[in-house]
Amino acid sequence: MNKRLGNLHKDTRSSKQLTTRRYLAGLSFGPSSSVLAQLLDELALRHSEKKASSPFEPVIVHIDTDLSNTDGESPARKLLDEYRRVLSHATFECVPLNDVLSVKSVDWSTLPLDTSIPDEDPSARLRRMFDALPTLTSRTDVLRQLIRHLLLQKAQEHSCSALLLGHSTTALAALTLSEVANGRGFAVPLQVADGMTTICTYEAAESGAVQETSRLEFPVYYPLREIFRNELIQYIDLVPSLKEVVPVDQAGAAAGNSVVSHKDLSIEEVMTRYFDSVEEGYSGIVANVVRTTGKLERVPGNSFCGSCGMSLDAKGDSRWAGEIGDDAGDGPGAAGAGRLCYGCKRSIHG
Repeated sequence: MNKRLGNLHKDTRSSKQLTTRRYLAGLSFGPSSSVLAQLLDELALRHSEKKASSPFEPVIVHIDTDLSNTDGESPARKLLDEYRRVLSHATFECVPLNDVLSVKSVDWSTLPLDTSIPDEDPSARLRRMFDALPTLTSRTDVLRQLIRHLLLQKAQEHSCSALLLGHSTTALAALTLSEVANGRGFAVPLQVADGMTTICTYEAAESGAVQETSRLEFPVYYPLREIFRNELIQYIDLVPSLKEVVPVDQAGAAAGNSVVSHKDLSIEEVMTRYFDSVEEGYSGIVANVVRTTGKLERVPGNSFCGSCGMSLDAKGDSRWAGEIGDDAGDGPGAAGAGRLCYGCKRSIHG
């Protein structure tokens, strides 16, 4: 990981002077992101003890996806306090998902977000949007994209040099196939490989139409991309402070993978369970999925999806639609279907 962060520093360094290295890392409370947070905290301690080293300031952000209107402190905030206690050299922040409504990197006109009720509670508005999506896979897909958008915005607000995501080899393999299954195969290299991602900004014009106003490139890296999930679980067992806040029941995890029916699971969950189950016996195949994907060319795009932010396929959606064919879709937000990639069309309109 030190080598990967060193390469990241070289890629993003703009001056030979000792400048502060500030990275934002996403925390889901799972094994992978928790290990990433612990390693960043340890690096921050090491750099603080070296006077000749540039300052290292990790910012760890958890997106609280609980949209229920409960009074008092949320369970996520309480758990984050435990992380803050054992990892004292990093900055932690808990961000509610409804903050995503202020994100301008999403073309909200492409989503079934009903704004007809004035002064509506943001959480209630998001709940109604998710309820309007056709399937569980759609809701899981859109939720993951919104979390990514919100993390990217927070990284910019904190003046961070890059966004770090704690996906293991196993998680990246699952993400690769779930993205292909969701019809977003064209953008897999942009989603899975380390490097720059394009962030578009959208604003509503006087006519009411939403227009793209600016673009910027921002680095997204996966420092744990060459480590398997089981290896991370073993590492947690060796770090008492980390094991205290990340209880890992390996037997329970293995039992959870024995699913008879996938009817009530999203595509992403099916892929995650599959790769978790085959990782030990077929680790080479799992690793090859990620390595091969990392070698794919990151084709620069001229236009980008208003929902997920990935580049659109210049040759059209017909390559991904197959026998389904291209259609404009119907229902709320169908007018914005032309600004969506094929995967987001299917997620939003079914």
